[in-house]
Amino acid sequence: MIFIGVGSNLGGRWEALMQAWRLLERFGVRVRGSSPVYETRPWGVANQPFYLNAVWEVQTELSPEALLYLLKKVEEHLGRPSQLSCRWGARIIDLDLLTYGAEERSTPTLMLPHPWIPYRPFVLGPWNDLAPYFYLRKWGATIAELWQRCYAVDWGYRVNPPPSIVLPPILSLPIPPAGRPY
Repeated sequence: MIFIGVGSNLGGRWEALMQAWRLLERFGVRVRGSSPVYETRPWGVANQPFYLNAVWEVQTELSPEALLYLLKKVEEHLGRPSQLSCRWGARIIDLDLLTYGAEERSTPTLMLPHPWIPYRPFVLGPWNDLAPYFYLRKWGATIAELWQRCYAVDWGYRVNPPPSIVLPPILSLPIPPAGRPY
């Protein structure tokens, strides 16, 4: 299972999410489903607009490196500079490769699973709605367990898109058979 964290806090946030979805689909990355979208407080740099955040489960034949490259190209196409002036600053679109199945990698350009997962309520909250039983071997925990450890307070709330915005369907993955994590 491949999961991508998506977010936007500049410009037409809803439109950016919708355009990112359409571009990924155009290049062969099928978005199988989404968590609900949350409006969340900024993380890392507080003095910026609130974000829209979700987690998407995707399916692709691309390698992890090729998928990461495509995510960066989609960000650039939608107006995100290749180099931000601030590491956790405001952005039109943010597409983070969170996991690629059970792959674990640590290279200068790609770390899998994403190293900041346990610390980000704006990722764990939505992901917990989508796939709470997804197991991350690196931390020896499911998403639900990491979410419980995160201790996030007042981090965000669910929001519905305007009628003109079409996003991937909200999906809740089934509970896996006993003793068999995703």
